[in-house]
Amino acid sequence: MPTASRPVGVFILGDVAPRDLVGLSQQVERCGFSDLWFAEDYFMLSGFASAGMALQATDTIDVGIGAVSNRVRHPAVTAMEASTLANAYPGRFTLGIGHGVPFWVAQMHLTPKSVLGSMREAITDVKRLLAGESLTQAGAYYGYDEVTLTHPAPDLQVLGAAVGPKSVDLCAVIADGMVLSAMAGPRYVATVRERIANVRRECGLPEDVELVTYALASVGEDRAAARAKVRPMIAFYLEAMGPTLITGVYDANEALAGMIEAGGAAAIEADMPDDWLDWLAVAGPPDDCRAGIEALFEAGATRVVLCVVPSEELPTQLEILGSEVLPGL
Repeated sequence: MPTASRPVGVFILGDVAPRDLVGLSQQVERCGFSDLWFAEDYFMLSGFASAGMALQATDTIDVGIGAVSNRVRHPAVTAMEASTLANAYPGRFTLGIGHGVPFWVAQMHLTPKSVLGSMREAITDVKRLLAGESLTQAGAYYGYDEVTLTHPAPDLQVLGAAVGPKSVDLCAVIADGMVLSAMAGPRYVATVRERIANVRRECGLPEDVELVTYALASVGEDRAAARAKVRPMIAFYLEAMGPTLITGVYDANEALAGMIEAGGAAAIEADMPDDWLDWLAVAGPPDDCRAGIEALFEAGATRVVLCVVPSEELPTQLEILGSEVLPGL
């Protein structure tokens, strides 16, 4: 099947049954997508196990984890897991590390005093271990006593995953790029891209970094029906995240806060203006989806990763996207 000239991947949600991962991974590759991504949404699918299954089941596509929480594993264990996959499948694996959804982290009694401090330590230490260093140190969150990886992976990209301005600034310095959350519209992507470039320029670092951008997606000739399918997931995410820079760049935070107060996700789904879908999702007929993907690339995304909703439509949607959207990019 024809492929896109730009890297367009697929994100598999945590509600997909583990027994379906191999078949879906193979379908993603056959349909012409460049990469496949898994989030470790607690307590659904393991990021490392899912990525390992996908790498084994496919031949050439890239596989990424975007992202694991820095809090749920010691960085030495995260580095070990990542180096195993990176060495088994050279050049095909990417690791993303983030804060983790606060509610899930709190469920495990792992909420740090400083989310920025915890992530700084974790990403920095993982990268040092992957580079082959031996660590003996005591940090505020993680300590080491002569820890060295048997199988380092110095070329493995480690991306940060975050939303807020301070976290973006941190990732600009310590990571090899970022994974941007689903609902990252073009204006948000451009804002993050500019912010990262400015921070790295001030630090004397190369400005160009990987910017993997997730996008909620639904393709179909019936425009209204396709867009209706993404509304519940958008509402779910907006309630969970609250007002952030993602919606702030569109001056929508005040309206969003009012909807949350009025009735949470149900109110958001019912009351959000239709034009919010234009920058929160890639949804509609193939031409509309293609335009939405192109807008994200033009804003600075280096990879666009489509998160098809609902998950039960993923097999059918992959075929449509692969045959009617990818070739036109």
